[in-house]
Amino acid sequence: MKIPTKKELIELQKKYRTDKKIGEVFGVPGRLVAYWRSKKKIGPYNQPKYSREKITELWERFGNDKLAGLELGISGPGFRQWRIKYGLKNKPIRLKFEQLELLLPDNNRKTKTTRKETFIRKLLAKKAGLKTVDEGQVIDVAPDCAFIGVEATLALNYFKEMGVPRIWDKSKIAIVFDKPFFALGCRNHASLKSVREFIKKHGIDRFYDIGWGVSHQVITEQGLVLPNNLVLGTGSHTLAFGALSALAFEVSPMDIASVWATGRAWIKVPPTIKIIFKGTLARGVGAKDIVLKLFHDFGTGKANYRAIEFAGDTISTMSISQRFIIAGLTRDFNAKSVLLPFDAVTQKYLKKFSRQKFAPITPDQDARYENEMEIDVSYLTPQIASIDHQSHIKPVEEMVGKRIDLIVIGGCSHGTLADIEQAAMILRGRRAHRETRVLILPDSRNSYIEAIDKGYIKTLLESGCIVPSSGYDSGLWMMADAERILATCNCSQQHGKEFYLGSPATAAASALEGAITDPRKYL
Repeated sequence: MKIPTKKELIELQKKYRTDKKIGEVFGVPGRLVAYWRSKKKIGPYNQPKYSREKITELWERFGNDKLAGLELGISGPGFRQWRIKYGLKNKPIRLKFEQLELLLPDNNRKTKTTRKETFIRKLLAKKAGLKTVDEGQVIDVAPDCAFIGVEATLALNYFKEMGVPRIWDKSKIAIVFDKPFFALGCRNHASLKSVREFIKKHGIDRFYDIGWGVSHQVITEQGLVLPNNLVLGTGSHTLAFGALSALAFEVSPMDIASVWATGRAWIKVPPTIKIIFKGTLARGVGAKDIVLKLFHDFGTGKANYRAIEFAGDTISTMSISQRFIIAGLTRDFNAKSVLLPFDAVTQKYLKKFSRQKFAPITPDQDARYENEMEIDVSYLTPQIASIDHQSHIKPVEEMVGKRIDLIVIGGCSHGTLADIEQAAMILRGRRAHRETRVLILPDSRNSYIEAIDKGYIKTLLESGCIVPSSGYDSGLWMMADAERILATCNCSQQHGKEFYLGSPATAAASALEGAITDPRKYL
């Protein structure tokens, strides 16, 4: 191994700061890097993480702590601390003059009215190559990512009928076989073989075969969707990408085939509703409870073919996995698309997949919405829903004691590492009820492996749970007509069964007692 020169070590210090991290680059211990420094008379790195010049430049450019902090991947208060440290307490002079200029009357200049745009109209206009778009307008857009699951067998037939020799752009196409092999019949497997041959012929690299997991989770883990992206997909949880400030629409296999051929798709600009969450979530209350309560109060009619922009201080306290739940489940009340704001939490999460810094699109202040709602989540308690009667949504405490035969945690919703961890924390050192089957479905192979590494799977198995392969439901969902099921996702297709929907905490607590249970009892 070549020892770095003095100049190279200094540059590495500026980039990585510590001996340990420099050592990781070369695969050597930090103490060896310290020895190299001492021989070359280089002291330990003691410069601040962000220089005065960098903080000043961002403050002069934005004049806003939150926006400047996003550039660095830190919070607004975090940027303010750096600004105060360097004595930058006043508004930038340039911004002061700009604001003053806006206030000065100019009789010789005609005033120009500025449209106040929502995030969704801004992004759709950008993807359509237009200055503005209007609600109800049909536009031709170029998606950043188009994905499909096992429905690719249908899309392939449509594509062949078009007579196009080559696909549009393989780097923007993803195919995820997210159904377990034992959930597919022999005929389906023959169809999937033809899709695999198509993938090989066209050199599609972003192909994830059976076993990778649920499509929206796999695509997120692979870094295929980023803020400000336009996403088209066939999955029922396509809208979940709104958690990353990406605009996603669920489309048909025929639409995906059209994108394969042309790289374009038609979209009708939906009206936009704004929902503001305020308050702090109580113990035992999570994203699923918010969505169920929202569904109870909101219904399906108000959101039919509407886009929803979520906002409010509550969102900034939510993890990415919680945001995915809120975004993904809005489809259940017929929303066309959904967006959550980009913030420091989003930026930190995306560092796992991308090194780029994002300049997120934001809605204009006083943007024009079809409707606005404000919801205080402080008083919310754990909720539960009967899927056969979707308006039948109640606080869990009103349903306590109802016998449950099968409990499912995970699948297309609530199978993340955080959800598995919560279930393991409740079940640790305890046994599931002997008359209740408990099925845990990690949403991806990566989530499964991480849960194994952290000991969560061992805990769940010791509690009597069944943990098969990652992904959607399997044959283990099968039930007798008289049995009841409580699940975190509505993906079972168990029509005619008595089916209840709740959070992972509610499901795990209910597993212990074999009946619907308030999770706060075990938290």
